Amino acid sequence: MRSVRSSFAWMGGAQLLTVLFQFVAQVVLARCLSVHEAGIYAFALSVVALLSLIQAAGLKALIIREEVLSEAVEATAFTMNALITIGLSLAILLFALFGGAFLREEGVRHVLQAMAVTPLFSIFFFLPAARMEREGQFARIAVIGIAGALAGALATILLALRGWSYMSVPYGQWVTGAATLILTNILGAPFIRLRLSLRSWRRIGGFGMQMLAVAGVNTASSRLSEIALARVQGLETMGLFFRASSLNTVLWVNLHTLIGRVMLVDFARLHRQGISLRDRYLQSLDITTGLLWPVFAGGAVLAAPALKLIFGEKWVPAAPALSMILIASMIQISISMTWEIFAAKDRLAILTRIEYIRSALTFALFVAACFISLEAAAAVRIVDALLAVALYRRHLHRMTDTTGRDFLRCYRRGLVLTLLACLPALLLVCFAGRRAADLAPASLAAAVALGAAFWLGGLVVLRHVLLDQLRGMIRERGPARGSRLPGKAQ
Repeated sequence: MRSVRSSFAWMGGAQLLTVLFQFVAQVVLARCLSVHEAGIYAFALSVVALLSLIQAAGLKALIIREEVLSEAVEATAFTMNALITIGLSLAILLFALFGGAFLREEGVRHVLQAMAVTPLFSIFFFLPAARMEREGQFARIAVIGIAGALAGALATILLALRGWSYMSVPYGQWVTGAATLILTNILGAPFIRLRLSLRSWRRIGGFGMQMLAVAGVNTASSRLSEIALARVQGLETMGLFFRASSLNTVLWVNLHTLIGRVMLVDFARLHRQGISLRDRYLQSLDITTGLLWPVFAGGAVLAAPALKLIFGEKWVPAAPALSMILIASMIQISISMTWEIFAAKDRLAILTRIEYIRSALTFALFVAACFISLEAAAAVRIVDALLAVALYRRHLHRMTDTTGRDFLRCYRRGLVLTLLACLPALLLVCFAGRRAADLAPASLAAAVALGAAFWLGGLVVLRHVLLDQLRGMIRERGPARGSRLPGKAQ
């Protein structure tokens, strides 16, 4: 558990800084761009994410979980990743011609043309990054992540302030990609391999098709839904939806996915050793519900005043959508680490069937909701989360040797912490009523600070596992360990 705690400490620190950099960049963009301009790059991002589903072949996950990693598998993974990446860039360039005509907006074409360059960076940092993650060198990964995020955020901010509008986003991505490429090849130099081969294409192709079927259908459903929203409701509504969903994504990717990256390595190791995942999974569920439920719930309560204070009054109409999307994320956290468990246990065929059912139903509901309102479309995210819980829970119990009672114990602790953390903000918003969006910054800061204090007190009273992890991280980063180099073998 010590190595997992150390990984969380490094990755947690890196992700907190990454969130900060991304958040500052989003604030600057939101204040420099109109809602319509935000809709332009939001549509382009959705298109690229849709086309990028081919990268969901799970090549990194295969390298991480492969029991015996051979040179043939490495070389084939490198080759296939390069081919996929080049194909993706060409596809984005081709779609740039169609995207502008689809919405009668030349800005979409310009953004897509610039974004076609970004995937090419991954050709040369894919393999060293995957090998460092397999070896658990999360300190080095953290350094790379911080540097790339900082460089990209600074570039995006400077370009936006100098009037580059929505083009500051893809150009900022270029800087992030270049910084990540350089640092990954410096810190991961022992893992650099440039050998081309397709000898193990059957092994990798079979795994990749399973991963593509799982992640691809989900990504396709989400991105096609957003494209449909832009077409039906217009780019301004797309801009509002993107503002809401991107804030949720920043939290989800930088907090929940952080835990998932570390736990996938640990789950795969335990599975290879024939050890039950029960204790480790329940511990991860305790951590995610105890940490992330309060964050997402607090965001849902303070959506309107936070949007106005941070991004400006023009973004307040996105508040109802933001609240519903954050609530949906809370529901999904109740079955935390689903993908990681299925990947570690090699049960991707089951995951694929579930995702096809889930995506088909929610896509149809979302498209129908697009003809009603932005809020109706956001509400479908809650339906999607509830459907995921219904479809996955039974399989999670079986693969992790857990029961409904085990989950309920974690939920009770998470719920207590959430109520403690959100009570001051909830009372403040209820007292303000319709004037909630106009709450003073000092009042908001006081409510958040008081909620954080209640949350910490709850950790102590409940003797929560999260408190033990926080204490352990502090001890491991103490003076006795301070002289060690990042990523050095312990």
